[in-house]
Amino acid sequence: MSRSLVLIWALVLAGCGQGQSGPEKPDTELSSLEQAAIDAGVIPDARKVTLSGAFERRSDLGTDSFCAVGNDQNGYQVGMIAVFGPETKCEGLGEAERDGENVTITLNSEKKCTFSARFDGVELEFPGSLPEACSSYCSPRAGFEGVSFYMIGEGDAVARSTSGRDFESLCPGS
Repeated sequence: MSRSLVLIWALVLAGCGQGQSGPEKPDTELSSLEQAAIDAGVIPDARKVTLSGAFERRSDLGTDSFCAVGNDQNGYQVGMIAVFGPETKCEGLGEAERDGENVTITLNSEKKCTFSARFDGVELEFPGSLPEACSSYCSPRAGFEGVSFYMIGEGDAVARSTSGRDFESLCPGS
């Protein structure tokens, strides 16, 4: 069975118990199904995976990239580009702080733009709605809203190899 199919099946099963009443679990407590999937190596334990690394998502329009250099204790320097064609894109630099699956990203190479993203250890997902200031990083008809990236390599060295269009390196060395 493919890893994707196993993950989808695990998510379907996890949803089966959603209607049960009882106290809510804190974000750091895992269900027995989630723990079993982690133990089997099907999904990573997001509590133990660092955000440091390179992320990508490829489409017919181009390659979207995100990189992060740093760690959970001291924060991250980040860079990102979302491509919507040869001349249409969003691109910016900034910083991030991570708390479990929540990542607070602040772009600061144009207007200051702060938003929360979700990182599950494999995929980094941006929300579908972002502050107006985030549009300063984009050409007309482009936006970072709803963009997601998949980790392709862990660590600062891999992150520093991520290039953009306006920035030679989205995550330059310190």
